[in-house]
Amino acid sequence: RVVFLIITNAFLSVFGTCMTFLVIMAILQNAELQKGLNLLIVSLTAADLTNCLIAQPMYVYYLSNEISSTYLAAFEIIAFIGLHAVFTNLTAITYHRMKALARPFSHLLQVSRKNLLVVIVLTWVLSIIVGVVFATEPGKKASAYVHAVMILSLVLTYIRILLVSRRKRAKIAEQVGTANYQHQAATIEHENAAAITSAILVGTTLLCFLPDVVLDLMGEGEVNRRLWAYTLLFSGSTLNPCIVIWRNQQFRRALLHTFRLGN
Repeated sequence: RVVFLIITNAFLSVFGTCMTFLVIMAILQNAELQKGLNLLIVSLTAADLTNCLIAQPMYVYYLSNEISSTYLAAFEIIAFIGLHAVFTNLTAITYHRMKALARPFSHLLQVSRKNLLVVIVLTWVLSIIVGVVFATEPGKKASAYVHAVMILSLVLTYIRILLVSRRKRAKIAEQVGTANYQHQAATIEHENAAAITSAILVGTTLLCFLPDVVLDLMGEGEVNRRLWAYTLLFSGSTLNPCIVIWRNQQFRRALLHTFRLGN
């Protein structure tokens, strides 16, 4: 079991690190991607990179060696910060999608780059605070209930997003034949596609996080987390950049353009 976990986590760590660097490289080298939702994706990718590049190799070392209590405490703090950063960034992305679908024709004008950067900074500050607090004994007792509420709120938000999307589509469909119908239809389709991408990101992360939350509610979370659940938790950070590249044609074009310039 230990050998399998070591090999699996080592592979996920290397592959996830490579994929996160691809996403960051695509955004940094293409100015048209450095705005709106993509800034939040950069922040999410930074959280994924924290897990793949730092926390997961520390977990591999934990599995393969006798470690001190100080090392274990440091590992758990870094892992908790990285994992909560993934969750809080996905929450910010979800809120961004909710606002974009509710007001698709004015949202881009109202959300400035400065506001998004403020949101990103607050997201990371919150992640650090929560990660450190939940790594303590009092925090561990409350973490299961907080995580359950967070998961439930995300699920309910995406149900609302689905309902809002249907209402918007129905409203635009009533305007067939008007002068601005094509523009409105194209805008709502673009926002829906982005909402689907964020839903896949959130859904994949929730599947990776849910077993740990259930075990935590049963009082068995910490032991199972160290035995195997960290592998599942960290795997979400490997999958996230893959989903971003798969779902976003702009990213794929940017990566191809970057590699062609490099050659």
